[in-house]
Amino acid sequence: MAKGNVILLEANPRGKFEEGTITGTPSPGTCMELVPATESKGGRFSYRAVSRADGSKGPVCLLLPDSLQGKLPTDAYVSGTRGFLYWPANGEELNMLFRFQPGTGTNNAEAIGDLLEIDQTGMLQAVGVTGGAASHVSAPFQLQEHPGVAYTTNTLVSVRFLGNNC
Repeated sequence: MAKGNVILLEANPRGKFEEGTITGTPSPGTCMELVPATESKGGRFSYRAVSRADGSKGPVCLLLPDSLQGKLPTDAYVSGTRGFLYWPANGEELNMLFRFQPGTGTNNAEAIGDLLEIDQTGMLQAVGVTGGAASHVSAPFQLQEHPGVAYTTNTLVSVRFLGNNC
């Protein structure tokens, strides 16, 4: 499924690293957004899993594991804790959370090269899964591997960040 056991696959990352306070219990590989109208605490802003509509355009920031606490990419954060974020540059390869879609008829139908949009949980999904192909505005990721056998839970998959204009 994923390449290795890290989120950021680049040997020489070109994006920007940041720290914040995490709201909710997202797992690494989730796309995050700044919590609006919230003051910073100790110089760190609060971030939550993306909540905008599926496929909507917006900034792309992803959650990294808390390696200072020995956490793995499979360990969810605890709300209110310090979190590690990454703003990717175009073309970077990442392991991101791909959302399991039970009962949609799309489970395991994805192929290498498929475009992926950010859904309203901050995870990735194939373009048009919930509202048809015309419903998305932005598909900033491209699938770099087939997720494998029919999966039964959200899973990390290898993707390429295409930029937010795609």
